[in-house]
Amino acid sequence: MEDDGLSFEGWLYSGKRCGTQLLLLAALSVAASAATEPPSPAVRAAEELREALRTSPDSAHGAQLFHICAECHGAHGEGNASGWPPQIAGQHPRVIAKELIDFRTGVRWYDPMQRIAGRHVLQRTQDLADVAAYVAGLTPSSATTPGPGRHLEQAGEYYTRRCEWCHGPQGEGNDARFVPRVAGQQYEYLLRQLQDAREGRRPNMQAQHPRLITSRSMDELAGLADYMARLGSAAQQ
Repeated sequence: MEDDGLSFEGWLYSGKRCGTQLLLLAALSVAASAATEPPSPAVRAAEELREALRTSPDSAHGAQLFHICAECHGAHGEGNASGWPPQIAGQHPRVIAKELIDFRTGVRWYDPMQRIAGRHVLQRTQDLADVAAYVAGLTPSSATTPGPGRHLEQAGEYYTRRCEWCHGPQGEGNDARFVPRVAGQQYEYLLRQLQDAREGRRPNMQAQHPRLITSRSMDELAGLADYMARLGSAAQQ
């Protein structure tokens, strides 16, 4: 390149070689934008989840934090029949940590949980891990409220074909794979999650969930929620 006495900045902003300059300016602009653009909620959630999994949870500290959760979920994490606060006792710790982080970062939506999981309450990633460990150690209630008991046989067949391979034959889930325990969960909560997944209100669920239930009728979804609610409980048939 000929030496015209211009610095790089002078060359860049002079009127010379305008085609090359415009391309370079565009590239620099894209790079600067990428460098300053904040990470997406999904990226932030994944980063904090990795951090949470590296911690050594303190269940005793989690027990102190749990009083905030107990106001809705119950003193023993049992939830209630309305299903708005689900049973969380005995849920897998990695599942609980992931859901709290998803609420915290806006990957999952429910205003009360988004506020509780926010940094003004659970201030540190360590806090999330601690309360998740404590909740996981609680004994699940066997007295949760099932559904009306209709379509259970059909729902059981469907569960065996489409759900069991992931959630387990008794709805036990899998901590290592972040698969939640569904056995003995409150019926109303399970039904609402199935509806939300089908209608796109649970973006943090695995993509196969909407595909598996899109064609299911409301009666079929109700039967499936009822079947899962009865797994491992006194109401199981």
